[in-house]
Amino acid sequence: MSPELLLFALLGVLVASTALEQVARALQVRHQPPEPPPELAGAVDAVAYATAQRYARDRGRLGLARGTTLLAVWVTLLASGGLAGGYALVDAWLGGGWLVPLLFLGGVYVLLDLVSLPFAIHATFGIEERYGFNRTTPGLFVRDKLIGYALAVVLGGPLLALLFWTIDAWGGAFWLPFAAVIALVLVLLTTFQTSVLLPLFNRLTPLPEGALRDAIAAYARANGVALDGVYVMDGSKRSSRANAFFSGLGRQKKVVLFDTLVERHTVDEVVAVVAHEVGHERGRHISKLLAANVAAITFTLFLISLLVESSTLSAALGAGERVVALNLIGVALLFGPVSTLLGVFGNALSRRFEYEADAFAARTASPAAMCTTLRSFVQHDLTLATAHPLYTALELTHPAPVERIRAITTADAITP
Repeated sequence: MSPELLLFALLGVLVASTALEQVARALQVRHQPPEPPPELAGAVDAVAYATAQRYARDRGRLGLARGTTLLAVWVTLLASGGLAGGYALVDAWLGGGWLVPLLFLGGVYVLLDLVSLPFAIHATFGIEERYGFNRTTPGLFVRDKLIGYALAVVLGGPLLALLFWTIDAWGGAFWLPFAAVIALVLVLLTTFQTSVLLPLFNRLTPLPEGALRDAIAAYARANGVALDGVYVMDGSKRSSRANAFFSGLGRQKKVVLFDTLVERHTVDEVVAVVAHEVGHERGRHISKLLAANVAAITFTLFLISLLVESSTLSAALGAGERVVALNLIGVALLFGPVSTLLGVFGNALSRRFEYEADAFAARTASPAAMCTTLRSFVQHDLTLATAHPLYTALELTHPAPVERIRAITTADAITP
């Protein structure tokens, strides 16, 4: 394939990917029934139901503006040879050396992040504020952004340098050793994310003594569950939404409850949520998702190896010679549909695990309390009640609330 045809292919993939994403979001809003489904009766009023759809439309319009803007930036960079020009400027400034590709890719990352920044600001202080969710202060917003940049440098920089070193040393076979390194890093991040990374953004405190702690302890004793690591996270300093999650491996396993969840829900409802998270642990969902992610990344690295040394791809991006840093960008864009397909499989696996965890919670705690909690996501968090199949496949790691309620109440949830 000639460089010109390859460039057109890159542009076509970008346009198609952006269009698919926006179509899925539009279909998701239109998919909602005009009235609250029967599964939400008595828990979700018509006002909240309509507000959830307005909220989704507002977020969809912002997503469309952001996606279109990023598409325009990418098309401009590709069609004008701006990426190759930027690499040449960094190379001339540093006089060559191993730092050139790192600074170049870091610059591309910062550029795209700055382009997205106005949309992130409007989402947080505009839409989220207007619908009563935002509790993030401007200072906290800036702090989070700076910490994110610092983590990108501290974690991403060495990995990127190692990637270029393995490509230089191993050529097209670099994907084998680098996949092993990535697997190790993912295991470490999964193990220690709540004890090392999460405290950079939020405070975790052990669940205090009281009725809730006693009820969780009673649930653990009744079901032979070891629950030494139940923590409350100060999620309320950023948002009024309620949530919970299970993370970690080995002795680092933790059940984390947002303080908003504890404040909003009854003891029985929070115990049901804890049971759901225990269901993830019993089903070994974290380790299974980790294995799936490692497999997906390994396959992606293999695909990258097919073109990472291609002079044609570099020429398509405007370079006069092979440039590995440019090829990494080109391959990431060209194989976007493959990443989308892998994401579809990953989302499907995650949704299956959610059904399994719901089934576990329904058996060992209270199905009624679990359903009440799911209904509150529509009433209070303005989650859309149902989901269009295309949007589900592309975006959702959790089934829509109505689908989860149906699975619990009809005993159709998948048993772990």
